[in-house]
Amino acid sequence: MGIVIPAHNEQDEILGCLHSVTQSCAEASNDLAQFAYQIFVVIDACTDDTLSLVEDFAHHHSNITILTTSFKNVGSARNFAWNYFMERVRADRNADFDLTWVAFTDADSRVPLHWVATHLAMMQAGVDCLVGTVSPRPDTGSAELIAKWFSMHTLFENHPHVFGANLGLRGSYLDLVGGIPQLPIGEDTAIVAAVLKTGGNVRRTDACRVLTSARLQGRAEGGFSTYMQSLR
Repeated sequence: MGIVIPAHNEQDEILGCLHSVTQSCAEASNDLAQFAYQIFVVIDACTDDTLSLVEDFAHHHSNITILTTSFKNVGSARNFAWNYFMERVRADRNADFDLTWVAFTDADSRVPLHWVATHLAMMQAGVDCLVGTVSPRPDTGSAELIAKWFSMHTLFENHPHVFGANLGLRGSYLDLVGGIPQLPIGEDTAIVAAVLKTGGNVRRTDACRVLTSARLQGRAEGGFSTYMQSLR
């Protein structure tokens, strides 16, 4: 399993994200004897202390790989990590792309303990693309703002949303559609559409909801933060 986290100037958020992801991996490891994973943090055009913080964290976690890029483009950053992971899988003669899973979240997000296990269970059940839910973190926005967000988002099984902070894909399908579209925003919606077009099994679920920042100043114009601004 590969877990991809793009990060552009996320010194205030990245450690919280990494703590939640590594804890979720440890939880899955307790239940799955053959579970192997690698976390890919893409340091994309960072000018703050994100890189040094991740380097310090990685000293204590051997399953973290740091990739540095200058795209300043979340789609390109996700795709770069996927290609890197793909080459490593291909180098392993015993690896099977059909049994390879790639999960995506964001640097300002916090995944639940059962996040990794849920993604893997979906893969084993024949799902090719997991489209999970997210909700704003209560500690990052006003109660009024978050209540307004929930008034416009009903989170349930077979929900209509796509969130890049909670997305998972079977390796063979990512390979089939040519990887992640290299878009500054909307790459998550585009990849789900590509999987559906090729006949993939897409599961929209609220079984492993991710908490993400309700900040109003984000990293991608037109992204989640821009939407939160529109709710004020």
